[in-house]
Amino acid sequence: MEHGNGTDGIPATDGIPATAGGPEPAPAPGDTSAPAPRNRAATVSGFFALGAVGAVGNFATGIALMNPAVFIALAVLCALIAIPAGHVARFRGKRLGGAGRGVALVSILTGWLVLLLCLLGVLALVGLVAGFAALTGAT
Repeated sequence: MEHGNGTDGIPATDGIPATAGGPEPAPAPGDTSAPAPRNRAATVSGFFALGAVGAVGNFATGIALMNPAVFIALAVLCALIAIPAGHVARFRGKRLGGAGRGVALVSILTGWLVLLLCLLGVLALVGLVAGFAALTGAT
């Protein structure tokens, strides 16, 4: 009985090189036979960037006005996760032939923009409280 000929339920492995278990090399540009490589860090960074935008977007609907500190903290937390995950995804994208690099760049920029927006919001709130305190004479 021949072993590994494909007829006994065991696939034949003649002519197929064994891999060392490492990451698959990136396919050549224009090669459509291989599946597209996945950049999971880009997916994670995009998910958290959208979460940060969603948390800030709740201020437009008025839902976040019930407890703004929770939504600002959620937006900052999501942005602080999206930024490093985006940088990791950019580096992995170089190795994978560009897969996910655009999503990673947008996630990094969105994360920084959300952090800036939250900082400006907190400064505006502190300014309002300080202004009302000065008007009422409270110290």
